[in-house]
Amino acid sequence: MNWREKVVQSSDRVICALIAVLVLGSVLGFGGAVWWFRPVMAVAAFLLVAIKLAQSLATGRMPILKSPLGLLGLLALGLGVVQLAPLPAGLASRLSPAAHEAYARGLLPRLVHKDDPEASLPQAPQLRSPASLDRSATLRWLVEAAACLGIFWSVSHFTDRLGRLYLVWGLVVAAFLFNVALAIVQITNRSDGLYGLFIPGSGPSWAPSLNDLLDAPTTAALRNLADSSELGADTAVTTSKAVLIPTTPFLFGTMMGGPGAFLALGALALPLALAIVLHLLSPRGSRESLSGRLGYSSQGSLVLLLVVMMLLGSFLIGLAAGPWYCLPVILGLATVALPALVLPGPRWPALCMVILLLAGIGLGVMLEGFWPVLLGGQSPVGPPDLDSTRALWSESVEMIREFPLVGAGLGSFGVIHPYFKDRDLSSTTAMSSLLQWSVESGAVGLGILALGVLWCLIRLPSVLKRVGLIDRSLAHGLIGAALSFSLLAAVHWTIELSAVAISASALGGTWNRWLAGGTDLFVERG
Repeated sequence: MNWREKVVQSSDRVICALIAVLVLGSVLGFGGAVWWFRPVMAVAAFLLVAIKLAQSLATGRMPILKSPLGLLGLLALGLGVVQLAPLPAGLASRLSPAAHEAYARGLLPRLVHKDDPEASLPQAPQLRSPASLDRSATLRWLVEAAACLGIFWSVSHFTDRLGRLYLVWGLVVAAFLFNVALAIVQITNRSDGLYGLFIPGSGPSWAPSLNDLLDAPTTAALRNLADSSELGADTAVTTSKAVLIPTTPFLFGTMMGGPGAFLALGALALPLALAIVLHLLSPRGSRESLSGRLGYSSQGSLVLLLVVMMLLGSFLIGLAAGPWYCLPVILGLATVALPALVLPGPRWPALCMVILLLAGIGLGVMLEGFWPVLLGGQSPVGPPDLDSTRALWSESVEMIREFPLVGAGLGSFGVIHPYFKDRDLSSTTAMSSLLQWSVESGAVGLGILALGVLWCLIRLPSVLKRVGLIDRSLAHGLIGAALSFSLLAAVHWTIELSAVAISASALGGTWNRWLAGGTDLFVERG
């Protein structure tokens, strides 16, 4: 073995460890929203990209994937840089007039016109202003997005065989199933808090604080606190302080964000787990029975464990999603299972499994209403409030009209939403990743997103034909996970939590390689 081969093997081990740290570490590290995970993510993502580049230099070749998705990701980062830059007054007033007015006058124009829509403002002062209303939030978004893009690029080049595909998918599935097991214990014992122990703001120094909770997808309200103790009891003067208080949902599993975080991760992991099981059950030319083949390969225990945990996970998804938000997950499962019914392979196991998973989701939906009766008290989990969600969507549309071209600034939704809300609570998310992206990036960001979706749809039929019949279950699992996650992102928040964004980036790397023409990730290298 020469030095090049030793470098490649050693770097492969380090890359595997870094991917595991990023995916599993973000999920187990309180969803990646805790204060100490951001520097860990930045360092790990930097090392991942650097080692992959060094490995390519050692082998003497740098493969270029025929995919524009990486370039579109760089364009999204470039949009964030443009939003941060102080622009000349003339350009700023044309590119983002509302942001220019806000910097020039200290308030949004809509606040002036709110009582008198016919009123007119005098000309704003001529000063340089950025397009982002919160430059610090946009800068934080750029750092996290750059790390996710590095994960996306590295996984795209790393996953060139079945074993590595199983590694990436297995990390996402394992993180979800661990949350399933922990959630079952917590819900049945009604033990609130992350890991059943940690309530944000009341744990040790390394546990999540209230500031970490405010950075995660949540809702918050301003509360006035009158304090006259320092002035004396007979003093007529009182001081008033406004404190931003986050609402704390029932936190189960390991991730902040409540049931929504569990649902977002499940939309990715459940179709992948079903695809892995169907692939393990598929015959490989052997005439042995299914039980004999599984016993000989020592995969029977793994299949049984995955099936049992998937059934529990489907029940919890139904419990957390309700009758409407579970539809994206159902469509993702159908995308994986239905083609298996007409292709060579485990047709009857596929039919039985999809029926059981749908029954588990339905049981969870039905028991959500009976949960207080069964356990006493209020339901610890439940679907999001549809009325509040519709109000958020309506307010998001108003924000899009106010910032139509380049948006209000990436990562700034939580800052500007209090100026548009008409109720007590303000939200850090739009309850729709699609709407939030539109608010923060405007028409330019929507154009970047539309180009990526269009290229994926154009490439999908041709690359699907290149996959062998036995390996189609894995391809359909990738399609099902992408469909489930994308539909959920249109009606719920997803990538706003770091753990979900990292898992989606790792899975997106395998999706990118496949659409670029790489069918090698579905077969094991000899």
